[in-house]
Amino acid sequence: MIGWSAVIRHARAAAFLTGLLVLVFSVFSSALAARDKQVATQDHALDLTLGQQVAAVRNYFEQSRAIAEVLADSPVFIDFFQAPGTTAEKIAAGGPLLQRVQDALAYLEQLYPGRVGEACFVDGDGRQIARVVDGLPTTAAGLRQYESKTPYFNPTLNLGPERVYQTQAYESPDTHNAVISNSIVVTANGHTGIVHFEIALDSFRMPATSGGRAASIIDAGTGNVLVDSRAETTAGGNGDRTFAPLAVHGGLAGMTTLADRRVAFQRLPATLNNANDWYVAVSAPVYGLGWTRGFSVGSLALLLGALVTILISGLSWRSHSRSVRRAATHDPLTGLPNRALFTERTQAALRGGRPAAALIVNLRGFRNVNDVLGHRHGDLLLKEVARRLAEAAPAGATVARIGGADDFAVLLPGADLAQARATAETLLAELHRTFLIEDFHVDVEANAGLAAAPEHGADAQTLLRHADAALHLAKEQASGVQQYDPAHDGNTASRLELLGDLRRAIGTDDQLSLHYQPKVSLATGRVTGAEALIRWQHPQRGRVFPDVFIPTAESTSLIHPLTSHVLELAVRQAKIWAQRGTPIPVAVNLSTRCLLDPGFTAQVFGLLYRTGLPAHLLKLEITESVAMADPDRALTVLRALHDGGISLSIDDFGTGHSSMTYLQHLPVDELKIDKSFVQAMANSHGDAVLVRTAITLAHNLGLSVVAEGVEDEAAVAALRELGCDVAQGYHYARPMPAADFDEWFTAHAAGMSVDA
Repeated sequence: MIGWSAVIRHARAAAFLTGLLVLVFSVFSSALAARDKQVATQDHALDLTLGQQVAAVRNYFEQSRAIAEVLADSPVFIDFFQAPGTTAEKIAAGGPLLQRVQDALAYLEQLYPGRVGEACFVDGDGRQIARVVDGLPTTAAGLRQYESKTPYFNPTLNLGPERVYQTQAYESPDTHNAVISNSIVVTANGHTGIVHFEIALDSFRMPATSGGRAASIIDAGTGNVLVDSRAETTAGGNGDRTFAPLAVHGGLAGMTTLADRRVAFQRLPATLNNANDWYVAVSAPVYGLGWTRGFSVGSLALLLGALVTILISGLSWRSHSRSVRRAATHDPLTGLPNRALFTERTQAALRGGRPAAALIVNLRGFRNVNDVLGHRHGDLLLKEVARRLAEAAPAGATVARIGGADDFAVLLPGADLAQARATAETLLAELHRTFLIEDFHVDVEANAGLAAAPEHGADAQTLLRHADAALHLAKEQASGVQQYDPAHDGNTASRLELLGDLRRAIGTDDQLSLHYQPKVSLATGRVTGAEALIRWQHPQRGRVFPDVFIPTAESTSLIHPLTSHVLELAVRQAKIWAQRGTPIPVAVNLSTRCLLDPGFTAQVFGLLYRTGLPAHLLKLEITESVAMADPDRALTVLRALHDGGISLSIDDFGTGHSSMTYLQHLPVDELKIDKSFVQAMANSHGDAVLVRTAITLAHNLGLSVVAEGVEDEAAVAALRELGCDVAQGYHYARPMPAADFDEWFTAHAAGMSVDA
């Protein structure tokens, strides 16, 4: 007996020690897993920010090359070479010929505001013909004679015409700033010259982001930090050697730890026409210095809690059965009921012919969140959406996630159509408030379709199908809430047919055209611009309204060729007006997808270059919701467009749900007040206050203000008294074809002359 007791005691001790070892190992594994999760989260955020910074640098390169190409095509340099006399004689003579050259160089500051400090025109023998520093021309005595010794001269000549050469960073002898330069060959009448301009290296400085992240540009050859969001910019670097190992074994891209910083990096290697070999890096203090960082009392408590939960679950068959049931009837991500349980509850609510309503809510552009921020952030957003819907839904309602991505449903037992619509409006208002997903502010748009029993169906399947049809109608008409309408049911085939017709219509002149509506100064009465509005004359359907086909195009990739077609037509018309001596800035509306396309900036500047239209004669209009769909990514594109001289405008102001923090940082020049407020301000004190507030806000931010929907002289007088700058609406003219616009413009100008 004594022997068996010892065996039992040893067995118990061994079991205890084994359990203890398992527990210690579990705690250790939990700590490591927690640390690895934090590292993965940090790496994802760094990689996301890196992509934005690389896109911004590439946009700068593309923009400067496009500007150099436009400058090389300027007739003033060719005219200088073709004028009689030697170069020295023409420099000494000065006069209008040289003044035009200096004006062309000074115009660079307008194309690239705040970044170009010095620009010059150099003869093929190295003699400067003209030089402009900080917008001011240099006298003939101050021109340099030996530009052939500069690092840009010979490489530019070797590239030949139509190729832009970009030098490495150096200290400008004129501005004493750290710069890189761009130069391009100009040839005419047997002469060869070079147009050259310097861009401040500090213009590449990127703002520091949240979470202690910093953005840096490193010389790949030396490891010197050329530009850093935390330090002053110098041509020789700021002395920080943290990133020096990248110059030895960095590779093209990757993620590494250098000293006490976690670094995401990508190399932009030198090319034949770009001597800059750079690393773009985004870094942050590394999470933890060892595995013990994750070993905490919290981890132990969490693990013990999990062990207790597992133990109780294993001992309780009832709890196990309940878990199995929940897994079959609930969404695993949000915890909401799934389609099966929602259908079951809907069928129960309809039993005996009782009234009920079903809503289906869809998030517009959710796929962009996954593509830009990653699926982890997309899942966090869906959880927040589910929480808001559940909290805002009335008592007794069922909120469910019925799709694989961004479809939610709400069952409202006993509700009629009016009650269901009111609930839908409340739910959408909750979703339109900005979401804070970790470090990112995310704004979403949502649509809702509703169907009510017994009007729209007496069983669950019919009611849900009709609510889904109403949702499709809400998406197509860009409206928030739509109820089921039998006249629009089954429109899936019609929508596909419409897309096919639109695809075939793009690029033709007989179906798609632009109408132009003038913008008129309230102070002078002069035309300050025109908005280009697309029109579609379908051969069978007749006129198809933009509210019908534009939302359909925006839901597919068809929006890209449609936008390109509209831009092409608008820019060419603006060029025609400019050549006639009546330059009229033309405004074009942009969709969300344009601002998320990294190649859009180059496309726009390429179009301006091909047509020869000055950048200031093109205006691009964006709505608040477009800019806020992905603020960080949109800002990169908007800044590149604005830096190139293109004017930007916020359209339909007051109808969006954007953050004022983002709005004040948008690089825009103009704010357009939505016509719904302008037309209602005569009869609504609240709308009048909103218009007055919008005008004051815009002027305080240095923006001009355009009022849309001006339909009578009373509105003109009221807006003029409020200090509004420009008006647009039927009071002046409806949108019209270019030929009709020309006639109206001539009559308007003549009327002003008579009044004067």
